Amino acid sequence: MTYSGLAVGLADELYAALRNSTTQYNLCFTASVSVREASHLLNHQTFHLLIADLEYLRDKRQTEWLSGIRRISFIPVIILSDAPERDLGGMIQLGADICISGRCPCSTIANLTYAQLRRYTEYNHYNDPGGAGVSSFQVGDIFIDSARRQVEVHGHLVSLRPREFSLLLYFMRNPRIVLTAEQICEHAWEMEGSYNRGVSGPVALLRKAIEPDIANPRYIETIPRIGYRFTAYHGETCDDCSSFVGLL
Repeated sequence: MTYSGLAVGLADELYAALRNSTTQYNLCFTASVSVREASHLLNHQTFHLLIADLEYLRDKRQTEWLSGIRRISFIPVIILSDAPERDLGGMIQLGADICISGRCPCSTIANLTYAQLRRYTEYNHYNDPGGAGVSSFQVGDIFIDSARRQVEVHGHLVSLRPREFSLLLYFMRNPRIVLTAEQICEHAWEMEGSYNRGVSGPVALLRKAIEPDIANPRYIETIPRIGYRFTAYHGETCDDCSSFVGLL
């Protein structure tokens, strides 16, 4: 399998050298010309690793941008710094996984890049210490491979953005359970508090990707005034949810 990396703010010479050095790991890099473009790419494509130059982010006054990445993705984040000893603590707090010197030989950066990629794709247990999240699994009609970020519905590959992928993964880990907007935000995207308007949009996009009939959704049911329930099977109906509604 070919993995995708995103590079932000790297000098052309370093980017070219890193791109050449990591092809042996089946890692193909895309260069972003701006932080804004990087955000767009992360929202619409699947990446397995991000590497960014800290001095570039500082120059653009965008160091806080790193903290927003964890709302949409669990990918490893590597920061290149002129003074990693000084910057390490702050970068870890913002969500980076490792902060190293940008003056390191390209071969060293490439090796550390591969180490982070390997942990993400082969070893990473995500938010499930028991290991359930690292393996591919199937619930009803839907198969998901959390490490490789792949989804199949009735054997057909489905392309999802990172936000919708995280939402589906959370649904599939909690089938037949009525989930509130707050639960979805906190556990699917690690966002605290009520975020009702931010849930309906991703749910609609996820339905568009996996439902055979969007007008009559079967996999993801809306439970009025409560939230959503993932049924997993096309033919299944929520015949036991009316009792929840009656309690409100």
